[in-house]
Amino acid sequence: MKFSTVLLVAAASVASVYSAPTLQARGVDPALVPDFGVVAGTGPDGHGNCVGVNGILIPCSCPPPRQEFLDSLNANVAAGEAVNNPSVKLSFPTGNSKADQQARISALLITLQNIHGPGVGCPAVSTVYAQLQQQINALPN
Repeated sequence: MKFSTVLLVAAASVASVYSAPTLQARGVDPALVPDFGVVAGTGPDGHGNCVGVNGILIPCSCPPPRQEFLDSLNANVAAGEAVNNPSVKLSFPTGNSKADQQARISALLITLQNIHGPGVGCPAVSTVYAQLQQQINALPN
């Protein structure tokens, strides 16, 4: 009798796990992620360099494809840190306060610069994000 009770409880437990709804974390709203403002591969010089913001040379692979960037950003936000550089914490608040906008731009830059590993990514000048950061920092409190 004890064996059949244990078997029934075990079967019920397994069934409840497999019938439970799958919960997904909400991702970052892509509308809060500005366009890069730079197209990868623009103006190659024949040495692996292309043109970034203000004519500064950047790797031709930068910026990364938008979906790859959004996927990395979502992973970072879910972890609360740069997945590829865990010592760097970040957040992505959705509000419109100056502090919220600064945190979002910071999260974008951290993701960009660590997308392939610690410090292995694209420079800030491969997007307009640093310019946006300056504009946000210049806003009155």
